[in-house]
Amino acid sequence: MQASNDETQAQTDNLLSIYRRIIEISQQLSTTYDLQSLLRKIVIAANELIHTEASAILLMDEASGKLRFAMSSNIKPHEMDEMTVPLDGSIAGWIFTHGEPRVIENASQDPDHYQGVDDRLSFHTRNLLGVPMKTPARVIGVVQALNKIDNQRFTDDDIAMLRTLASQAAVAIENARMFQQSDFIAELVHELRNPLVALKASTTLLLRPDLPGEKHANIIRTMQFETERLIGLTDDFLNVARLESGRVQLEISSFSMHHL
Repeated sequence: MQASNDETQAQTDNLLSIYRRIIEISQQLSTTYDLQSLLRKIVIAANELIHTEASAILLMDEASGKLRFAMSSNIKPHEMDEMTVPLDGSIAGWIFTHGEPRVIENASQDPDHYQGVDDRLSFHTRNLLGVPMKTPARVIGVVQALNKIDNQRFTDDDIAMLRTLASQAAVAIENARMFQQSDFIAELVHELRNPLVALKASTTLLLRPDLPGEKHANIIRTMQFETERLIGLTDDFLNVARLESGRVQLEISSFSMHHL
């Protein structure tokens, strides 16, 4: 009887220790505003809490309608750039679409397992646990933990912990995105202010009745230059905004240096 009580107490103490760790991780996530650093912390935390060989974050790519690898503990950054998972015919897609967690204990035998990523990485997914990343408004992606260490099976506690982590992570990711957007807007205002100040000064000078004809022509040329600069800046910022929103994708291709 005493042994049973001791075992129960040990399990309770272990769970309390884990949830204290989750609180610590949540505090770290809530104060991290660099998106890449944030994503890296999330996958490290998933490996630590669930005791798996690998973990990954997949975020919805609005341009392609697929899930794109945003961070992984076992995939190099340059390998993730072109790696996507379809919503149909994948476990991650099912989790994203249904907004529910899913456990697969024998991935190779599951018809929903998307083999394309394993084949490309020469990685064998034995079992996996995936949960949706939800904000109050929507599902933004999926967190997956792959290959439980020591050939163990995923437990209900694993599901609960990863759901808690994913919930905190989703809010932190949205906050980091908004922080990046505010930085972008501040930079936009700063860059647009300079040519606008020059244009305002030029128009003030043009109103002077004693302005010589030569000066008048120089000011007109300055105004034309600053106007073109404004157009170029707005085009550049619009292109950056499209890239960050996922509406435009960079395409990497080879070219001859002789054409430069």
